[in-house]
Amino acid sequence: MKTSFQVSALVVAFFCTAPQLVNAAPEPARAELRAKYDLVQGKKVYENTCATCHSSGVMDAPVFCDITAWKPRIANGMEVMVKHATEGFNNMPSKGGMETLTVAEAGNAVAYMVDQCLTH
Repeated sequence: MKTSFQVSALVVAFFCTAPQLVNAAPEPARAELRAKYDLVQGKKVYENTCATCHSSGVMDAPVFCDITAWKPRIANGMEVMVKHATEGFNNMPSKGGMETLTVAEAGNAVAYMVDQCLTH
């Protein structure tokens, strides 16, 4: 009797912690994003440049706030996502095709999109 109780307790403990193990990749905290990036400017850049593709998924762009599409990207970290935004990645042209965009502006736009994903 004692052994089956111990096994049951281990099974329950495993299944209760398994989602935490699977989702162990750190997500950027919203407070950290807001402290490091200008999300107001990021929203403007998103609306004027990024939304062209990210609002509908044109050219295989991850759709804005589609957490299933964004979660693996978020797991790579902000540095990687900003690099992809500025240098281009897969079908995305560098700087989203807006060559006058600065690295800071691209970072702000990425941070805005991530921040919005984390709220949904």
